[in-house]
Amino acid sequence: MANGFSPNYQNNISLMGIKTYKQRELLPNPALKMNFNKWNIFWSICFVSTAVIIIIGNCLSISVLLRRRLRKRPHYLLAELAIADLLVGIFAVPILMITSVSKERVLSRFISDCVDMFTGFWSVFTLAVISVERLYAIARPLHHRQLSFKSYIIAMVMPCVFSVIVTSTRVLLYFRIMTKHHFVAVMIISLSTPLLMSFISYGIIGNLQASRPQSDHRARSNTKLAYVLLLITGMFVVTWLPFQILVIVLNVCIPCRRIPLAVVYVIKLLQFSNSFINFIIYCLRMPTYRNIVHEAILRLKCSLRRQRQLHPTTFKQSNISLISFNSTLTLQNIKRL
Repeated sequence: MANGFSPNYQNNISLMGIKTYKQRELLPNPALKMNFNKWNIFWSICFVSTAVIIIIGNCLSISVLLRRRLRKRPHYLLAELAIADLLVGIFAVPILMITSVSKERVLSRFISDCVDMFTGFWSVFTLAVISVERLYAIARPLHHRQLSFKSYIIAMVMPCVFSVIVTSTRVLLYFRIMTKHHFVAVMIISLSTPLLMSFISYGIIGNLQASRPQSDHRARSNTKLAYVLLLITGMFVVTWLPFQILVIVLNVCIPCRRIPLAVVYVIKLLQFSNSFINFIIYCLRMPTYRNIVHEAILRLKCSLRRQRQLHPTTFKQSNISLISFNSTLTLQNIKRL
């Protein structure tokens, strides 16, 4: 027994600086075709598919939100949220996969945690800024219309800056400048504060809309957008809360570190799924967004069809060359006869 852990467990993956342990395979079990408590082809397919869906969905979101029909200042904040989610698919998921198979586990864990923290907290701080902006738009509509573009630039930069500050605590933990308990406390405060701000803002918005007549088209559209953003915030809590609970439990309960690695991977997939859920919510709840996505898909199909007409497939060419080759052989055989 070393460091309070059974010798049947070994380091495999870290959760925000906290090492988890997986049980060593003592005897092969012929009844089990695949061991889900270690990295294998199944988890590779799951995480690669998640990364591809995240990248495609958020690239579509960014292009749609910046179209002329949706090019409004509040939508710039939604585009920033899509950029943060896009970074999850480009960096966070691949780095986690590299960490799971890398031999240099200490450095790869550290990089994975930093990228994971930066993208995640960028999203949650952006959600808080969006909720405050929506509250200001509904509570003070005249003042909100007079906001300058500079104000939105500041609102877009602040979540990124706050995310860098929170991520720096992981660096302090890596160099043992900060203890794990202080690190977890910073994590809890940094996650709960913006979420609390978001729910309070949407609660005030609900009370304001209930006490006001919804005769104005702008007021109705603001209310619909607020409900969509509340749904996005709620899904963020559902997908992120299990991972945060896991990090806290592993810190305060040493025997709990024997949790099966399959559970950790499922929780990480749930966390990463938050990065493409927004695209689905936009398509379901925003008709203009859905129409633009539909038009983009139709335009892509037309362009592919046009390319096929202009450039015939290579399959036909290969068949022709094969036929001519066979014909030549046949003619040569006839001449020999």
